Amino acid sequence: MSSEDTNRRGGAVGLGEDDSSALIADLGEELVGAANLDLLLDVNLQISVELGRARLKFRDVLNLSSGSVVELGRQTSEPVDIMVNGALLATGEVVVIDDHFAVRITKLLNRVERFKRVL
Repeated sequence: MSSEDTNRRGGAVGLGEDDSSALIADLGEELVGAANLDLLLDVNLQISVELGRARLKFRDVLNLSSGSVVELGRQTSEPVDIMVNGALLATGEVVVIDDHFAVRITKLLNRVERFKRVL
């Protein structure tokens, strides 16, 4: 899939050098020290998506085998949590694009919302 296809479908793509310069120029008007932002643009972050959670006894975990089903404590209609470096950042919905799972971000959470979701 080309980056143009990914952009059209709302997917994430890496920033090229021209893109990062444009981003810094756009943010420069609003942020003090935006030139330092360029230092962070190449930092790798771990993004994970949590579909749900389950609590199992140790004996139940030992009894898991290929084909076992673990029921998660979430409905299929509920949004999934999108975590960046282990911190809740957004919620979204699971979608399928060209036989691959993907997540569409539906809401970016502010600090108060992230804190409430963790508790």
